[in-house]
Amino acid sequence: MPHARVTDPSTSHAAAQSVQSITETQQAILQLLTLHPMTDQELVRWYQNQLIAPRASESGIRSRRAELVEQGLVKDTGARKKLESGRSAVVWSRA
Repeated sequence: MPHARVTDPSTSHAAAQSVQSITETQQAILQLLTLHPMTDQELVRWYQNQLIAPRASESGIRSRRAELVEQGLVKDTGARKKLESGRSAVVWSRA
């Protein structure tokens, strides 16, 4: 994600905030969430079954999804799904 230096003028900070760099991993996650909303657990499973997606660890996939949430490209649907562990998980979708 582009950043401006503390000493840069306000216009540089505004420009840096307006740029949204999307990595290949983030693109693959967005494509999967376009198919249907899913939990992180489901997202990891689907992601790792994709032949064209760049290699990524489970935590890496969750981190890239969190970055997409920060960028406003992925959102919490408000729905929750019970995992195999018995815990509830957020269901994510493309914003």
